[in-house]
Amino acid sequence: MKRPYILLDAGGTLVFPDLFWLSNLMKGYGIDAKEEDILKRVYEIDYLIDKSMKERVTLIEGNLLEALFGAFTKSKETVRILIEKTNERDKIKNLWAYTFDWVIETLKILKNMGYSMSVISNSDGRVEQVLKETGIAPFMDKIYDSQIVGIEKPDPAIFKRALSELSISADEAIFFGDMFYTDILGANRAGIRAVHIDPFGFYREWPGERIKNVSFIPDLVKMDLSSHRFFPFIYELSHELNG
Repeated sequence: MKRPYILLDAGGTLVFPDLFWLSNLMKGYGIDAKEEDILKRVYEIDYLIDKSMKERVTLIEGNLLEALFGAFTKSKETVRILIEKTNERDKIKNLWAYTFDWVIETLKILKNMGYSMSVISNSDGRVEQVLKETGIAPFMDKIYDSQIVGIEKPDPAIFKRALSELSISADEAIFFGDMFYTDILGANRAGIRAVHIDPFGFYREWPGERIKNVSFIPDLVKMDLSSHRFFPFIYELSHELNG
């Protein structure tokens, strides 16, 4: 096949929570939470959400910030204060307006290799601004924010809209995202091959094609992309969706 068009999720794929800020916030309340441990917990929450959907049970109690901070302290009062402080900060500057140098370097490599890219994100209307602040926006042809589009993943309609506006077919695209029952499911429903982002190996026993982070994309897109592994919801998990 010809060079695929690369579609990317934003949060957890290209941009991340401000780990330095979160770590310092918790230190102010006597909690020694390292940045790597915070990031691991963020992905663990994603995994538990996906596992909840897969097993149809509730594995996460409360909201996402409660699940995050609750992993580092048993004090409900401290959790409440941390959530309040974080929400105050998020109103001033999006908590997820952060990226790593290797993300930018990877996007540069992909551009130099001749790949075109766009973002499809479930967001609150601010994802374009976040991608501008982090220096990611210039690499993208278009940015699809669910709040603005009015369609959320895993609804395949948001993917199909992107395909239509980008003038590409489903089999000419490949999507990368970190939420299995949101990103991979939505892309597969639209007929798009998908690759799951799993930095800490929480999903190692799950079906599908998987990489640790976007720095692995330049090598992956040079591989044979005809494998059924890119379509776990079509070839391996369709019975679960219909069960």
